[in-house]
Amino acid sequence: MRSARPVFAGQWGLLVGCCLPSLLMGAFCAAPARAADRLPSYVRALMRGRQGAVVVSNPATGEILAEWNPEMAFQRAFPPGSTAKIVTTAAALESGAISPHDRIFCRRIPELLGEPYHCSHPPALAAFTLAEALAYSCNYFFSALSTRLSPDSLGHEYAVLGFGDATSAGGCASQPFIPDEPAAKARVAIGEGSILVTPAQLLAVYSMLAMRGVAFPLRHASGAKDSQVVRRVRLQTTTWEILAEGLEACVRSGTGRAAAVPGVRVAGKTGTAVALNTGGATHAWFVGYAPVESPEVALVIFLIRGTGARDAAPLAGRILRHYFAAKERGH
Repeated sequence: MRSARPVFAGQWGLLVGCCLPSLLMGAFCAAPARAADRLPSYVRALMRGRQGAVVVSNPATGEILAEWNPEMAFQRAFPPGSTAKIVTTAAALESGAISPHDRIFCRRIPELLGEPYHCSHPPALAAFTLAEALAYSCNYFFSALSTRLSPDSLGHEYAVLGFGDATSAGGCASQPFIPDEPAAKARVAIGEGSILVTPAQLLAVYSMLAMRGVAFPLRHASGAKDSQVVRRVRLQTTTWEILAEGLEACVRSGTGRAAAVPGVRVAGKTGTAVALNTGGATHAWFVGYAPVESPEVALVIFLIRGTGARDAAPLAGRILRHYFAAKERGH
């Protein structure tokens, strides 16, 4: 499938299958386990003095490899911002509201949402496909796409993907409410408004994406050789492909470039969400997994203040580069 890489006028500024047999799982997880040995201390040192939360896990087992500020990660919910555009992507593809080849030209300021939600990516010379819009986090595209979706279809996909699901993340459940009013529905389509999620819940959603629909509960190491699948998500093959294409392109050439690791295929999504009752201050998110072809590490970065591309993605990149460097050294 063609990679999501549109031509810009300027440059960017600075659950399928079953549990694996225990023998296979042990072989699959041995190298990641060694690479994770020193990860907790690295994450603690990196995040010292910052406000937010971090959870790093193995998406193939749900085992938590490192965490920082777990109370916030598991118990406090925030607007997910553009990290939730995966939901609108899936809802549109699953309902037939758009095809992978349909395009929408970005006019920078979403008609339904106005200037506060203007697009921050460089002006594009060509219209975006859905995967490209996901990679470059185009608010105009997803706001326009929301007009093709009913509240029921959008709400159904939020539930299917696991937003508000306490089972796999160990946090508080919050079923999303999807309003019918066009502007309010457009805000939900870009992860604002009535949508709230804990960092751990968001990590569980993206871990499920990494495993093509297989969801494991987040857990601390317990000595168990196998992890129990808590649910399976079934989507059309095309939907999985577009989600994977857009998320990998986000790190390769889109808003998440600061999370890239040389020689490793990383998939992920940035998010910048308007904080509730703060007069316009924003939260920063990055959530993703690697390697794309055989995921062994997933992580979520949440910062009380900042933007996804400028603040959260660089921290994710440092953690991922540390992890894979340690793996390369055999630690």
